[in-house]
Amino acid sequence: MGKKRSGKEAEGGKSSKERMDYAHFYPFLLGTQSLETLDEEEVEKERAEIEEKFLDSLRVINEEILQLSEFLIEDAKLAQEICKILRPILKHLNLSFIIPQRAIPIHEKIDQIILNQEGHLIFVCEKNKVDSKALEEYPPEIILIVFLNIIPKLGKTLRSYRQKVGMRVNFFEKIYRELENAKRTFTISNQKSEQHPEVHVEQDGVKKTLFSKE
Repeated sequence: MGKKRSGKEAEGGKSSKERMDYAHFYPFLLGTQSLETLDEEEVEKERAEIEEKFLDSLRVINEEILQLSEFLIEDAKLAQEICKILRPILKHLNLSFIIPQRAIPIHEKIDQIILNQEGHLIFVCEKNKVDSKALEEYPPEIILIVFLNIIPKLGKTLRSYRQKVGMRVNFFEKIYRELENAKRTFTISNQKSEQHPEVHVEQDGVKKTLFSKE
């Protein structure tokens, strides 16, 4: 007769299954181990447990692959979109950034990394070798590193630009108010002149009479 499980082993069947080591069953699966210690029912049960765990692992892999595929598509799409949004901002502000050399590790020795106002990421290598292409053409990993480096600087630049524009608006408002006051003054003066045209006519007639007598 085969070896029977104890009561404690039966009660802890679930936990023993969770602790199951596939390596223990390799010989069994390959048919190289004597199964004299197991009866037919136990062999079938062990085989079913191994198969169930294996299928569970396959289901996990399938689910992860599906989610990973979605994330990869979204990752590339968002990276492209933020690069396209950034380009006109850099161009309008005539702004470029120096990226720390250690931020983007590559095999070649890099002297300088620049994101210029056209939205191109430029690698200046030793011996003046230059590698340049649009930021969105780089992998999402490099695009993210670039944004992590430029966002704080971009925020400071936009704050400074906003203050400059705000000062200009303040001056324009003051100039507008003063010109509006001048315009109103001239408008009122012209309206008064239009209301009494006969006075000017009479005065002109008196002048003509006096001059004719002389």
